[in-house]
Amino acid sequence: MELEDDGFLCRRHPHRLDPAKYRLPGQPVLVTICSAGQRPVLVDECVREELIGALDVAADSAGCEVMAWCLMPEHVHVLIQVRTEGGDILRFLHGYKAWTGRVMREAGLGRVWERSFWDRHARSRDDIVAIVSYVMHNPVRRGFCKRPEEWPFADYRRFASTGAAASGEA
Repeated sequence: MELEDDGFLCRRHPHRLDPAKYRLPGQPVLVTICSAGQRPVLVDECVREELIGALDVAADSAGCEVMAWCLMPEHVHVLIQVRTEGGDILRFLHGYKAWTGRVMREAGLGRVWERSFWDRHARSRDDIVAIVSYVMHNPVRRGFCKRPEEWPFADYRRFASTGAAASGEA
C-alpha cells in the first residue's frame, strides 16, 4: 500500500487492506457489492426501495456518509467516506448487507449477497470526480438509459469534506 502525495490510499494488490484503513476520516472509498451468482434481483420492485433507503441508515449508524451510489440489477456501487468524527466503512458494509439480506430473504429471494466486496480508495480529488462519473454512468454503459439522470436508482451528493460538487464544481 502506498500513500499518494495528497494523502489518499491506493490498494495495489488483491488482498483486503488493514481494517484501520476503512476508518480514516475523509478517505473516499468506492465499494461494490455484488449479488451472488450475478442474479439480477436488486432492482426488483419488492426490495429496491429498501435497498436504497438502507444506504443512508447503515451509513449514519456506522459514522459514514454516502457521496454517490448506483443500484444496478446485480450489484450496487457506493462511494462512501468516514465522517470527521469517526466511523467505519466495514461496519457500514456489515450493517447494510445484514439488513438488506434479511429483507431480500423475507421477500423470497434467498441469500442474495456475495460474501465479500470490491473496493477502491480514492487517490486524489480528481480521482473522486472520476469515480462519481464511473458510478453515475454505469447504467448508460450497460444500455439501460441514454443519460445518467434518466436512471432512477442512483444519486450523488456534494462532497462534504471538500465542498466540491460531484461534477467537479467548486
